[in-house]
Amino acid sequence: MGFFIGPTNVADQTAALGIYAPLNKFVTTNQDVTNSSTLTDSTDLQVSLAANATYDFHTLELIGSSSPTSAGAKTKIVYTGTATWYGIRRRDSSTNAEPINVSPTWGGSAEVVDGQINDQKSVIGERYGRIVTTTAGTLKIQFAQNTAVSGHYARLLVGSFIRIQRVA
Repeated sequence: MGFFIGPTNVADQTAALGIYAPLNKFVTTNQDVTNSSTLTDSTDLQVSLAANATYDFHTLELIGSSSPTSAGAKTKIVYTGTATWYGIRRRDSSTNAEPINVSPTWGGSAEVVDGQINDQKSVIGERYGRIVTTTAGTLKIQFAQNTAVSGHYARLLVGSFIRIQRVA
């Protein structure tokens, strides 16, 4: 009788078989950006990705704004490593648009999509895509007021999420 000598934990065993579990990260506490149009990292919506891997992802950004005027909000998805990405689809509540943005490379602090919505008190942004990494890095959501308005905020709301699954 032979014995299997190989990975000893579930994660290594499933990776050895090419099976990867999805990872879901949710905003657990509202996060504010006050009087600033400088994009800020979400504390909850960040995921470390391995080098030389392929991932499918889905994000939902629920953004509220306290400004009754034109502060609006903007969101951005960034990857801190180097990668190629495909089929980014973004939908926002202001236009209900579904543009598909494709670029051959994506790395550093370069954005995939920067959705800017003015004159709205809330924004629902959604992205779907695939990323093929060359180097390890962090995939993260950023947000801010579209135009800084004193005494007001853009708020990333509980319920926002990033769902990612390694597929190769």
